[in-house]
Amino acid sequence: MVKTPFVIVDCEKEVELCKTYDINSYPTLRLFRKERHGKDGEDEELYTQVKRYRGRRTAHAIALYVRKRELPILTRIEPSDISSFKTIDDIVIIAYLRPHQDSLLSVFRSVAARNNENFVFGYSLETQTADNEGLAMPAIVAYRNADGDNKVLNGHFKEGDVESLLENARKSVIGEVTERNLAEYMVPAKLTLYIFTSTSGSATRLRHDLTPLAKKFEKFVIFGVADATEYAPMAKSFGLSNEGETAFPALAIHAPMNDNVFTYRQGQRIEKGVVEDMLTTILQGKAANGQIFGGGAARMDDGHDEL
Repeated sequence: MVKTPFVIVDCEKEVELCKTYDINSYPTLRLFRKERHGKDGEDEELYTQVKRYRGRRTAHAIALYVRKRELPILTRIEPSDISSFKTIDDIVIIAYLRPHQDSLLSVFRSVAARNNENFVFGYSLETQTADNEGLAMPAIVAYRNADGDNKVLNGHFKEGDVESLLENARKSVIGEVTERNLAEYMVPAKLTLYIFTSTSGSATRLRHDLTPLAKKFEKFVIFGVADATEYAPMAKSFGLSNEGETAFPALAIHAPMNDNVFTYRQGQRIEKGVVEDMLTTILQGKAANGQIFGGGAARMDDGHDEL
């Protein structure tokens, strides 16, 4: 949940207002945030900061964007709040420090100030909290909630070490298919595995399940998640149906080098072991174009897209 109110403006009626904020295409989202600059007292000024939203136009993506900007640059986390804070965003950066490690906290705060537009940052000074996470202090963890592929920086660190951790945390072996990067999924020397989903919940579940496979087959296969509605024509071209409550999530593997396509039987639960057998069979050249896998997998738990 976010605390920021959402307001709809009809730019055909509020022409001057929309001109003021350089809005010339629709829909457009702007985040207005009041901030104080200067010293406390008479010299302090309150002004409105306007941020242009450029992310995906989904409720999940917009909520995450707003939630990040409701938080301070760096949050001290109490033991009772650690579980909820770890999952507040797709990627959350937490430093586990001893109370006397002020210099390390200063380094971490400096990096957080430069990168808070993209990440949520917090820190804990509780030894028991670090013990519960299986960590020796000091340590920094980048929690990747979208796929569970967490990154850890152990021991004393400098700003460059933390920046490298952030760069590593940005990388995902299962990417998101967009119009801008579609060409990256057409590498002739590799297979492309597309996961078509209609909810963020099913995308997250499958990323968690299949990330180990994506790492194992990284040299030979590119993994990507595609929105089932936005990329319905692509799914159809691979022989997947968009009809019925169990149509998605769905999975197809495309071989750009010869345009062969292999699909996972729709309506069956997408299981890691079955997908691994599917990839192995294709890479060994034992699969026929158009072959459907997953016939022995369990059916969907219910008649709806998972989660």
